[in-house]
Amino acid sequence: MIKTTRNWVLGYFLVLFSTLFLFPMTSRVLGLAFLFSLIINAPSEFVSKKVSKSVLSLVTGLALLGFMFFLIYSAIPITINGAMSIAEELESLLKDGRFDSWLEKLPAFISNAITDLGETASKWLSESAINIGRFVASNITSWLTGTILLIVAAFFIARRTGVIRRNSQLLFPLCDHKKVEGFLDSLYRDFQTYVTGQLLIALTVGVIIGAGTAIIGVPNALFLGLLAGITNFIPFLGVVITAVPMLVLSFVNKGFWGVVGAVIVLVLANQLEMWVLSPRILSNRVKINWFIVLVSLVAFGELLGVFGVVFAVPLLIFAKRFWKEFVLVERSGKNWESTTGTGIKKARKKKEPPQEKATDSQKD
Repeated sequence: MIKTTRNWVLGYFLVLFSTLFLFPMTSRVLGLAFLFSLIINAPSEFVSKKVSKSVLSLVTGLALLGFMFFLIYSAIPITINGAMSIAEELESLLKDGRFDSWLEKLPAFISNAITDLGETASKWLSESAINIGRFVASNITSWLTGTILLIVAAFFIARRTGVIRRNSQLLFPLCDHKKVEGFLDSLYRDFQTYVTGQLLIALTVGVIIGAGTAIIGVPNALFLGLLAGITNFIPFLGVVITAVPMLVLSFVNKGFWGVVGAVIVLVLANQLEMWVLSPRILSNRVKINWFIVLVSLVAFGELLGVFGVVFAVPLLIFAKRFWKEFVLVERSGKNWESTTGTGIKKARKKKEPPQEKATDSQKD
């Protein structure tokens, strides 16, 4: 029966995975909505009362919706103004007499190449700012609509997390339903553990980035902190996404020393996450080798684009849980327990026959 159960679980996974290509927009939005539902339910894990859990989930969802709208609203002018400011800086640098005198000391072909490169970069940045503005203006309505639908779907999924488990007999006929329910419970706990741990790390990193940029005097510190927190859910790439606008704003507003300060803040946040937060918060919960994560990010990113990068770790979590619950069980012939969040195997001890109580003569 375990083979039948394994085949049904694997079949459902393959069907869901194929929808990422057959119905790309719908399936990927629903996948994101599932991850958002885990974020909505994450704070309620620390509360015992059912009413408090519902209220806390509602507050978390509304806060998440507000953060998303704030980021979309703030990213547009920040991106355009940053590109225009850098273009103006390059243009003024090229018109500066000191720069021309420095170029005169170089060979003619090198100075001409540098001048052409600077003019091309300035023109490209100006045109990019205009194109970005046009692109955003033409897509802002669909983005806002998609964000609303994403949050609504996340609320719907968050309120019905156990619907598949409750209908396991209908969805998994001729299967070991206790095994199915145990697998689904363990898989959901793995997902929730990962997202909850990442949420705690994201909040800490976001506070560090926001406070650090405010201290060095870079504007839009709240925007950068929220951006760092949300993109922190993308392993390895989140810090790169945050670093680009942070370095641009630091250079435009504070010059060279602003860039130095921004680099210090980024390195501090990254090293604190790598050596302190991630090992302490995610250690002994969802253990996946960093190299496997990196390869999966590249592979799924190539396969599914940005969505592949977001879905890479959850797919790895499923693969790990499926391997432990079905493949290893079948090959080893041992009974395995689903531990809370870790998935570490535990071979159940064989029941030993009860020993007879020692008599008085045996005690002597």
